[in-house]
Amino acid sequence: MPFIRKVCPECEKVKEVTCTSDLGDEKVFSFICGHFLTERIIEQSSPIDSSPTLDGKTLYPFQEIGVRFALQSNVRCLFADEMGLGKTIEALRTITSRKKELAPFAVFCKSSVKLNWLREIWKWCGKDYLVQIVENGKTEIEPGHDAYIFSLDLLRRLDGKHALGDTLGKANVKTIIIDECQLIKNPDSQRARVVRATTKNIPHVMGLSGTPIKNRAPEYFSILNILRPEMFPVYQRFIYNECDFYNDRYGRPKIGGLRYPKEFLEKTKDFIIRRTREEVMPELPKVNRTHHYTDLGEEVSGAYEREMKDFLADYDASSDGERASFTGTSNTLAHMSRMRHLTGLAKIDSCLDKLSEFLGSSERKVVLYVHHKDVHQILLSKVNTILRELELEEALSLVSELDSTRRDEIIQEFQNLTNKRVLVASTLAFGEGINLQSCADCILVERQWNPANEEQAESRFIRIGQMASQVNAIYLVALGTIDEYFAELVEKKRSIFKQVMDGQDYKWTESEIMRELAEILATKGRREWQK
Repeated sequence: MPFIRKVCPECEKVKEVTCTSDLGDEKVFSFICGHFLTERIIEQSSPIDSSPTLDGKTLYPFQEIGVRFALQSNVRCLFADEMGLGKTIEALRTITSRKKELAPFAVFCKSSVKLNWLREIWKWCGKDYLVQIVENGKTEIEPGHDAYIFSLDLLRRLDGKHALGDTLGKANVKTIIIDECQLIKNPDSQRARVVRATTKNIPHVMGLSGTPIKNRAPEYFSILNILRPEMFPVYQRFIYNECDFYNDRYGRPKIGGLRYPKEFLEKTKDFIIRRTREEVMPELPKVNRTHHYTDLGEEVSGAYEREMKDFLADYDASSDGERASFTGTSNTLAHMSRMRHLTGLAKIDSCLDKLSEFLGSSERKVVLYVHHKDVHQILLSKVNTILRELELEEALSLVSELDSTRRDEIIQEFQNLTNKRVLVASTLAFGEGINLQSCADCILVERQWNPANEEQAESRFIRIGQMASQVNAIYLVALGTIDEYFAELVEKKRSIFKQVMDGQDYKWTESEIMRELAEILATKGRREWQK
């Protein structure tokens, strides 16, 4: 596994840091081999760029602190601020504060947010910044630009792992920003390999992620290795030294979270900065989640009952070991997915009732979240019928198949046009890289197996500039079905997490949720549907 490793210039052993210290404008690294190295730190005394944008926006005090932190880290750092606090702004203003040393720069991001990055660069760096969006593998990178934008999906498709690094070197790129760096959490993936190879010889790298550890501590290693290969050179050593292990209910060892969180925080405090909304902007709204319950309905009930019986037959036929790992028969998960699909279809009319009530009682905007394509299409058609009857503009529609240009146009229309009040969106297409301060209401028609994806979707509204006192998220729940059991399971876990974690981020593990949900279906669901 080709992780980034650097060798001591004296003895050519792999450099692994034992301690660091600051000496004026230099940082001194001491290595296990007994040798040491000094590294010049970017000049600190000059003021940072606090100039206003064309629309009068300036850095908040906590964002200024973030910029100074990045400079003190020699711009090899992770901005892990909670979503909505402006990690993009902090990264860009770090570069404009020391443009001579940090530009040209490159941005690695999701394809769907390339245009958003272009807009933010022009806003916070200035219209005089020359930016090239690299559309595909055939696009020639043109030296002389101030910034280059690449999609992570494009990186994944690149054949030559080292070619991009050479090309960026020829363009004199000095800094790379890795947006949503949790997307390279799998160190074996082609995407992660290309990012490692590309950043290996780039002097400055900034990672951005509000959820750097989404499920397990090992997911942290890729970005740690990129930012500080001298501290984290070996994956297995990181697992052994930093990660906690536990046995699941069947006695099998699993890798969990960090073994010593406080010690890890102390070790990484010079290059990882994390602030929550409550700490730095307590005035930002909180999410008010409510559940609206509805019947399954006669049209769907028969199909759901048949699916439930088939699920029980496959579940009962699987072995204890298969249930433990939730491999089971492949049909087990397929039945659960079809049951979820059926509840989505059953909740369309309930969603329309809530929407009609909402439109009649307010002038606010609302986003309707769905998962399945046919649910999206049916709901969109019926929503537009209601809107025409009310003499309102038809709804906007956002699906994952849209290219980044059209996706960006839709977001801008919904954000800026007062007559566009309804957006029907795929939850997964809407989860990251979108700011929607103009809206504070959403209805989740269909659930995601991983609640972290729903929380991502909710967080799109909790951004700087949001004027509402709270964000309202209505979850539609079909009574007596997998939908209800899932809602109960998630809220129970949220309650436990809140008590144990004292308000820290929840670490949802999708496979565990699915296994527990299957057990609930096989017990409580059996009693419900075999009356």
